[in-house]
Amino acid sequence: MSAHRWSLMAALALLASLVCAQDTADPLAKGEERYRLGDFEGAVAAYREALASGLDGARVQYNLGNALYRAGKPGEAIAHWLAARTLAPRDADIRANLQRALLERPQGPPAPSPSWLHALVSWAIDALTLSELAGAAAVLYWLAVVVGIALLVRLRPSRSLRRALIALAVLAGITTALGIGRWWRYHQVRRAVVVAESTTINTGPGESFGAAQTVSEGCILRIVGEDSGWTKVVAEGGARGWVRDEAVARVPGPGVPEELAGSE
Repeated sequence: MSAHRWSLMAALALLASLVCAQDTADPLAKGEERYRLGDFEGAVAAYREALASGLDGARVQYNLGNALYRAGKPGEAIAHWLAARTLAPRDADIRANLQRALLERPQGPPAPSPSWLHALVSWAIDALTLSELAGAAAVLYWLAVVVGIALLVRLRPSRSLRRALIALAVLAGITTALGIGRWWRYHQVRRAVVVAESTTINTGPGESFGAAQTVSEGCILRIVGEDSGWTKVVAEGGARGWVRDEAVARVPGPGVPEELAGSE
């Protein structure tokens, strides 16, 4: 074999090894390639690898949800789309896919808010991330301080400055309240989604306990306790009880909106 042919084969082998190394080093790119080729299970595995490597962002959660949905696992897809919406609350694609999945699940969409005020507060909490609300509150507080100092140094304080101070204080208080609400809803409340075709919520942590309610895939639950293979939950309709761990998928990271699960 000629030296030229040996050199060509060596170059091809090096190129193949570089492509494989790049594919292995970038699980996100691998997942996108698997998804494009229609290998949705392969895409799921690659995106899970991306999460395990620390790439825990809205894009990864969203893409994983898409791959799971196309792989016939809508319950798990909902869990990851909820996580993605927490990280990017105004992303139209995330919201559209999540809404479609909730509409298509056996039990249908979540119940509407009980009042217009509850709906308005929920919308305000969902519209901004915690860091955005914290930043807005900080700016409002500093502006209130500046206006307050201006009122103190003026010999004859103007009525407009007083009104501005009151308005800034009210807005800062509302923004702070919304931030606390989002912190509680998304960072303190743990959620799970039913991934089995259907499962029962038992009155206790075991098969020997009676069934309180049967829930279907895609039902969103609020986690309130755990006990050796069983999770204590509150369902969307308000039913309380225990489900088997393997029947649910926990929402990664922060939780999901309170209106999508039962309240204690």
